[in-house]
Amino acid sequence: MGGARVPGLAGHFMAPTIFTNVRPDMRIAQEEFFGPVLVVLPFDTPEEAIAIANGTDFGLAAGVYTRDLKLAHWTADRLVAGQIYVNEWWAGGIETPFGGMKRSGYGREKGQEALLGYVQTKNVAIRL
Repeated sequence: MGGARVPGLAGHFMAPTIFTNVRPDMRIAQEEFFGPVLVVLPFDTPEEAIAIANGTDFGLAAGVYTRDLKLAHWTADRLVAGQIYVNEWWAGGIETPFGGMKRSGYGREKGQEALLGYVQTKNVAIRL
């Protein structure tokens, strides 16, 4: 559904789009892209969903939608992504670190973790 280019914008910009009938081995399921795009991959078990999500070279963010808080924690613990959202998207404020895993980036923005990029640790050892 959708897929039209956005008029007046150069580059690879698409109008809101939903891709269905996608398999985990398809390029669109393996690449990291940004925009109002949803790629739908069916799964039967939480384990299968985790395998699909972790089966890429990227790990910026993941979303879990469930009424079962125990399942949410169990799933979040197993997902390899820099941010995991449960029952909402882009949760957290300036105090929560943001960054990816795998090929989705290095380091963290926001939060105390972001300050580590400006710190140089020096160890001075002296025997007296």
